[in-house]
Amino acid sequence: MEDISSLPGSCKPDPKITGNEKSVIFQPTGRRVAANPEKTILDLALEVGVGIESACGGKGRCGKCRVRPEGPASEPSVQEKDLLSRGNDQDRLACQTRLLQGGTVWLQEPARSQKPVILTTGPPIELQMDPMLRSHELKLSPPSLADPKALQDLLLEKLGEGGDVYDLPLSILQDLPKLFKDKKGCFTVVTRQGNQILDIAPGHEIPVLGLAVDLGTTTIVAYLFDLKNGLPLAVEAQMNPQISYGDDVISRIGYCMGNPQRMSVLSSQIRACIDTLAAKACKTVNVSPRRIMDCVMVGNTAMHHIFLGFDPVFLSQAPYMPVTKHGIDIKARDTGLAFAKEARLYWLPVKAGFVGADTVSVALAVHADEVTQPTLILDLGTNGEMILAVPGYMVCCSTAAGPAFEGGHIVYGMRAGPGAIEAVEVDSESLTCKLTVIGGGKPLGLCGSGLVSLISQLAALGVITSGGSFNPRMMGSYLRSSPDGLEYVVAFADQCGFDHDLVLTSQDVSEIQLAKGAIRAGVEIMMQELGITKLGEVLLAGAFGNYLDPQNAQQLGLFPQPEQNRILGVGNAAGTGSIMALISSKERKHADFLSLNMHYLELTTHPDFQELFVDWMAFNGHD
Repeated sequence: MEDISSLPGSCKPDPKITGNEKSVIFQPTGRRVAANPEKTILDLALEVGVGIESACGGKGRCGKCRVRPEGPASEPSVQEKDLLSRGNDQDRLACQTRLLQGGTVWLQEPARSQKPVILTTGPPIELQMDPMLRSHELKLSPPSLADPKALQDLLLEKLGEGGDVYDLPLSILQDLPKLFKDKKGCFTVVTRQGNQILDIAPGHEIPVLGLAVDLGTTTIVAYLFDLKNGLPLAVEAQMNPQISYGDDVISRIGYCMGNPQRMSVLSSQIRACIDTLAAKACKTVNVSPRRIMDCVMVGNTAMHHIFLGFDPVFLSQAPYMPVTKHGIDIKARDTGLAFAKEARLYWLPVKAGFVGADTVSVALAVHADEVTQPTLILDLGTNGEMILAVPGYMVCCSTAAGPAFEGGHIVYGMRAGPGAIEAVEVDSESLTCKLTVIGGGKPLGLCGSGLVSLISQLAALGVITSGGSFNPRMMGSYLRSSPDGLEYVVAFADQCGFDHDLVLTSQDVSEIQLAKGAIRAGVEIMMQELGITKLGEVLLAGAFGNYLDPQNAQQLGLFPQPEQNRILGVGNAAGTGSIMALISSKERKHADFLSLNMHYLELTTHPDFQELFVDWMAFNGHD
C-alpha cells in the first residue's frame, strides 16, 4: 500500500502531542495530531499534511473524502448520508465528520490523494537563445597601496570596460569583502539586460540557472535550464498542494476571498512547493538553488492572483476583471522564493479573468499568430480555455466546463494516475467493458479520457439517449436500477480495487453533458465571430487533451471535425511556452504581443451562448 507521507504538504511536522493528550492517528501513514472535536477530520489531516481527496474544498458536496474512522464521532447529516449511500456503512466524509475523543482514521484508496500522471513534455520547438541574463568572467587585481580603490570601483571599472554603466545592489555590496578574500581574483558576474548586477561569485565556469514553472490548478511542473547555453538540466513535477482546498479555481477563490490569512496559506503552499521542486531539480545536477537567477511563471488568472497576493474577489463576479493584465517583472525574493538574492521573477501577461498566462503561453508555444489555416487550440483542464486562430486574427474564450474532465464531481471520478481507467471498449452485444487502467492494476475510478471514451461509446450504442439519460429498454446486468436512478456498471466489486461496484451514474453523464455543451458552444461562437464554417486543424493541449482519443472526442461532439481529420496533441504547451520565455527575451515580447492581439469573447453575455449550450448538450451527431 502506497505511503502518502511524501505527498505535497506532508513535510510538516506533527503538532506537539503530550502524553496526556488524546490524538487522531491517520493510517496507514501513522501520522498523528492532537484531537480537537471542533475540527473535522479533513481539517486535522491538512494540519499534518495527510493527503485526502476533497474536490469540493470540504463543502460536503463531492463525496470524495471517504474515510473509515474508529472512535466516537459526530452524527452524519442527511446530505452526508445521501453521499455515503454507496459503499460500506462504516464510511464517513472527512470534511463533515469530527472525532469527539480522538481515535484512528483509516484512509481508503479512493480518498487518498493519488499521485497523478503529470505531463511535462510539450510540442517540439527550436529554442532561440536570447536570454535576459549575461555571464561575465573577470580577472581582478586585489586593492593595493599603489592603487587604493574601493572594491566597488575595482569591480565596476573592469565590468564597464565596454562603456556600460552598471548598478550594484546593496546585497552584492555586502558580499564584496568575502569575495575579494579570494586572492586569485577570478569572478563570475551575472548581469541582466540593462545595467543590473544580479550575482557575483568567486571563480570561473560558475553555473547560471533559470527555472520555468507551469503553475496548474492540479499540477505544478518546474523546468531547470542552463542559461549560458539554453540546455535543459532537469524537470520536476508534483500535485498542486492547494488541491485539498478544492479541485477547481472557484472553490479556491471562495476559500480565500476577503480573508488575507487564508490567501496567505494558499500562496505559501505554492512558494514552498516551487522551492521544493527547484531544490530537487538542482540536486540532480549537483548545484545550489541559489544559482537560479531567473524564473518565468505561467498559470491561470486565479493561480496568478493567489500566488502574487492579489485578492481574487473581482474574479468571482461580473465582469470578472483581474487586478492586472500586464506581465509582471519583480525580484523573486519579494514573493518568498529561495533563489539567488537578486534573482528575477517574470509572470507572463494574463488576458482576462479566466484566460490566464497559461493560455498566452500555449499560444506562444504553438505560434498561434502564424497559422496558415483555421486552427482551434483547446486546453481542457479544470477550466476550458480555447483559442481560434486564422491568418491575421485570433479570438479566445473560457468556458465554465467544471472539473468533470479531471474526474471532479464524478462519483467514481479521479485524476489520471495509478488505478484510473483511461480508455474503455464497450462490447456492442453484451455491454461489457474492456478497461485500460493506468499502472495495470485493478480500477479505482475513471479519469477524463476514460469518461469520454465510455460515454461516447454508450451514446453511440444507444445505452445513453440523445437527451443524456440511460435508456430503460436496454436494462440488464450492466444497466440497472439504483436508489438514485439507472446506473451502468463499469466493473463489478470483484474486479475493483475496493469492496463495491464501480459505476457510471446518471448524474455523472449530466456533468459531462454540461462540460461538453459549454465547450462546444464556445467553439461555435468563436467560429461565428471569425465567419468560418470549417476547421483546418485542432490542437489539444494539456494532460487531458494529450491522452484523449480523438475519435472519442469527435464522437462526443466536443468540436467540429477538422479537414482531413487533423487533430494533434501538443502536450504541455503551457510549460513549453514558459521555457521559451525563459530562454528568450524576444519570446517575452512575443507573449505580450499575443496577449494584446487576441480578441477576448465573454461567453456569458453572448446572445447565442445559452441556446448553443443547450443544443450541444445533446448526444446526437450535429456534424
